[in-house]
Amino acid sequence: MALITLNKLALPTGSVVQVQRNYAVTSSGHIETTSTSLAASGITQSITPTASGNLILVDFNSSMADKTGTGAYGQGRMYMKIGSGSYAQMSGASTYHIGYMQQGENRYGTISFGGSYTTTSTDTLTFQPYISSSSGSFRIVHENSSYHLTLTEIAQ
Repeated sequence: MALITLNKLALPTGSVVQVQRNYAVTSSGHIETTSTSLAASGITQSITPTASGNLILVDFNSSMADKTGTGAYGQGRMYMKIGSGSYAQMSGASTYHIGYMQQGENRYGTISFGGSYTTTSTDTLTFQPYISSSSGSFRIVHENSSYHLTLTEIAQ
């Protein structure tokens, strides 16, 4: 039996090339910071683009976050790194990139992010939410809740 090798097929613009997803339900513990500067959450997902110029859709959601400390607030921003480089903030909203949560206002709400990045190479991309708290603590993922960080490559 002869094996036939096919060249890579060209996909029409807008086709989904691949999806990479980090999904977890936390049965105990939470992801928390007391840092007043943006700090890595530890939630990461990587994708290796198949072509330069493709679009990467970045979606993050935490089903239940939490903020403690009277009058304090928590916020987050999406960061990314290319290859072995350093993490840097994705472009977009300068302050409430992922969301804003204040004790006594919207405690235990969901927080989310939806953004995109156009690839400039086929180097691996890694995305990670960074979070901070004005005082007290900010939990980006509360006990017994879930989160997902999903990356979708779209052919351009």
